[in-house]
Amino acid sequence: MAKKILQSKVTLLLFTVTFIFNTFVLMPVTHASLRNILIGGVVEYFYLRESLLYAHNKQNNEIMSGYKKEYGENSDERATEVLDSVMHRLLKSIDPEEKIKPKFSWFVNNQTTFNAFCGLGHNVSVNIGLFHYLNYNEDEIAFVLAHELVHGMKLHSLSSLPKLVSFNVVQALYLEKNPGTISYITSYIINRNLVATYATLPQEKEADANSFSYAVDAGFNPGAGAAIWSRVTAKSGDNGHNSFENVINPNDHPTNKQRVEYFAKRLEEYSNNKVKVSKGTVYINGKVWVTPAAAGDLLAEERAYFVAGNLATILRTAPSGYQAELIDGVIRLNDKTIMTPTDSDQNADELVAALNNLVNS
Repeated sequence: MAKKILQSKVTLLLFTVTFIFNTFVLMPVTHASLRNILIGGVVEYFYLRESLLYAHNKQNNEIMSGYKKEYGENSDERATEVLDSVMHRLLKSIDPEEKIKPKFSWFVNNQTTFNAFCGLGHNVSVNIGLFHYLNYNEDEIAFVLAHELVHGMKLHSLSSLPKLVSFNVVQALYLEKNPGTISYITSYIINRNLVATYATLPQEKEADANSFSYAVDAGFNPGAGAAIWSRVTAKSGDNGHNSFENVINPNDHPTNKQRVEYFAKRLEEYSNNKVKVSKGTVYINGKVWVTPAAAGDLLAEERAYFVAGNLATILRTAPSGYQAELIDGVIRLNDKTIMTPTDSDQNADELVAALNNLVNS
């Protein structure tokens, strides 16, 4: 074990030195200040990694207590019940034998913004603002929590350390050779772009990719991922930056529109390419079926993704025949709920007839 640890330390040291040399064509590292920067970077990496690993595995209860103290523990019983329900369903699907250690813990905090996080020790916290924003919708909340569970199980905060430390070392070396305010600003912008592009953004994309499988495998609506970001885009707009803004403050997450497109594509693939949503209209086998209106707590396009998700779970299996019916005001396909038409939707009987035609053609 000691030999393997030593080999990994040597490998990291060689990687760091080679990376910096190839990037900057530096003076020999015998220069005292440069040598100190290099050594400091390696020490920083191992100190942080070991400290965080120890905290993750041994101090998860203390970390949870700290989160509750910092963010507050919310008393909304409905939010807590929804969080408990979703987390239990996800973890039963992801970890049926309860092998993941440390075990996940969770709570609702008092923050009013749309956010959630999974910190060290597999501690998950969800802002009460997220429940309000999504109207306590369990399918949508499941996709958010599945995303955070990926971050936790992949130990993203630890896996990004080599990149983050290397970037910090590069910044320090650049400033060593190019002192001054302008150089500091330049190095900061470069470092910020490197971190966003090569550390944070790839982790966010990985979390999105795995969250679809986690949520759908646990029985949640496969259209909910696209539905969330459709709702966010409609209410808050896209969060992408223009070219200049992205230089100063680069996107470290996919934009809202990119996430709609990504989850819409995953939904289409999940249906074996039989169901698609485009501009709020649901297509079956390439033909228009319905353009749902807003209803209840769902916006129009958001609702379209839920309807498409219901269809996808049935049409992906390709049985010998389909039978659509209107039962007590609910459109059902092979006895599965597809949508409940409202007065603002198309005529329910016409929708049933069109559905039978499209799925059996």
